[in-house]
Amino acid sequence: MKKTSLWMGICLCPIFANMAHAQFIADSQAEITLRNFYFDRDYKKDPYPYTAARDWAQGFIFKGQSGYTDGTIGFGIDVLAMAGFNLLGSHADDYARTGLLAVNSDNSRDDYYGKIGVTGKVRLSQNELFVGGLVPQLPTIFSSPARLFPQTYRGVRLVSTEIPKLQLEGFYVDKVRQRDSIHYTDVGIDNINHRFDRAATTDQFFTLGGVYQLSDAYRIRMYHAELQDIYQQQFVGIVGKYPISDQYNFLTDVRFFKSNDMGSEKIGTVDNRHLGGLFGLNTQGHTLSIGYMQSFGDTGLPFLSGAESPVVLDFMSSDYSNKNEKVVSLRYDYDFKNVRLGETSLNGLRFMTRYAKGDDIDLLTYGDRRFEEESLEFELGYRIPEGSLKGLGLRTRFSHYRNDMPTNMTFHSTNETRINVDYSFKF
Repeated sequence: MKKTSLWMGICLCPIFANMAHAQFIADSQAEITLRNFYFDRDYKKDPYPYTAARDWAQGFIFKGQSGYTDGTIGFGIDVLAMAGFNLLGSHADDYARTGLLAVNSDNSRDDYYGKIGVTGKVRLSQNELFVGGLVPQLPTIFSSPARLFPQTYRGVRLVSTEIPKLQLEGFYVDKVRQRDSIHYTDVGIDNINHRFDRAATTDQFFTLGGVYQLSDAYRIRMYHAELQDIYQQQFVGIVGKYPISDQYNFLTDVRFFKSNDMGSEKIGTVDNRHLGGLFGLNTQGHTLSIGYMQSFGDTGLPFLSGAESPVVLDFMSSDYSNKNEKVVSLRYDYDFKNVRLGETSLNGLRFMTRYAKGDDIDLLTYGDRRFEEESLEFELGYRIPEGSLKGLGLRTRFSHYRNDMPTNMTFHSTNETRINVDYSFKF
């Protein structure tokens, strides 16, 4: 806390001393997003303390980004403010938490909650330093966008694009404010499906790496991360879109994680290699993709608490990241941008469906017994592409998820529905 406060003071003092600089004002941006989110995860396996996880919430997200002050070294400031309102009232108290709303110790939801984050920033040439509230989007530290609000971390971020085709990026964080919380807590790891000896927290996490543009079609990502006294992790990934012909594109997303315990081993043994790939063929709005993942080692894949697993196959109701798990997936997407019904264009309408099955799951405490899980998901979304309501979007998602795991595991057989309406405008 003392380190972060000191850096905040260093960054913010020159900002307020230079508020009159033209670029600070001219390059400023502000955006408000209105997000209405309904979440219903209906459990299909008994016994369980709750029949469902269910919430309905209205969120307001304000993002304000200043420009930089004039001079060789420029200073600026960013603000992220969020407010969420409970639309189910006391009825939501009968259901498990969803991550949309803050939940009290008695499982009740307040009528509303809010939070604000301030980030000071400094720019020198093609290098930028950010200190304060951070919303990272890396494979090793990821602020999930899958709920009403993202996680925010407290710490330092450094980005450099001095070298052509290469972006270097590093984070150091000591606290996290989870998606449904107003308080900062230590960073840590959850013990999902009892993959480790226990959950644990610490006050130091860092990651460093970068993205290199190999060609017009492909880029490679490499990162190293350490969660102090818990685990260290290396990541390598290749992502790209290669044009086979004028009409066909080949899509690639390959990710490899290597994770081991470190320091005082607060959660016990961590030993995992996780390899995953998603390969697709795209033509005239159609995309068909085939995916495969496999986990090797004595444990499942570790990742920071409160977020989704950073694997290549991202599903709603499970993370498919257990020990020894082998996952196959088939996905189909269709973009209606070139479709017309009479005089009406369907530009802005998108459809997706995907299926995955994971087997050979080792839950560690069940001997030689192995388990399975599978998902079938559908998504339909529409965003108005032009006119006075440009940017208004509706997104509906449904997941049919089943597993044969014991009921004391994290993931349960569910029918899950998510509906959200988003509208963003800049000013």
